[in-house]
Amino acid sequence: MTLSLNCKDAGDPVCTHTMYGETEEEILENAKKHGIEVHGYNEQAWDEEISKNKDHFRKLIKSS
Repeated sequence: MTLSLNCKDAGDPVCTHTMYGETEEEILENAKKHGIEVHGYNEQAWDEEISKNKDHFRKLIKSS
């Protein structure tokens, strides 16, 4: 089963990037990489964001 998370669903109104993974942890790691490379997060800012909103992101993960 492949899991996916779309950046637009996660809160960015214009980014259409979709992250994929086999596990929730892999999806969140791919989201972190995308957030740092594309949206200007640094490691600390991302960790703060995900710690506050992890349940929100988990609810947005889709399976196919």
